[in-house]
Amino acid sequence: MIEKWKRILSLNDWIVTTQSIDPNAVTYDDDIPQKDRYYVGIQAHHINKIATIYHDRDLTERDIIHELLHVRYPLWTEDEVNEEEELLYKQNTDDKKN
Repeated sequence: MIEKWKRILSLNDWIVTTQSIDPNAVTYDDDIPQKDRYYVGIQAHHINKIATIYHDRDLTERDIIHELLHVRYPLWTEDEVNEEEELLYKQNTDDKKN
């Protein structure tokens, strides 16, 4: 799935790996609902074109799209990344239906 989205987002020259982390290594404010207590994030080294997606639950396709958008557009806000993720995911889902 990562290779597919690297191609779509023109990140073919990047090395992207994933690393599972212990869920207990992440702390949350008390007001964060239990269902939202998970971690998925990316650390990207733009000079070397190497990135690692860290996660404490199984990754979804949307997670991969989202994190790779952060690599592709490092100056975008979280809202911009969320909007583009939604569009790309919907487009990909619509394409599968046809």
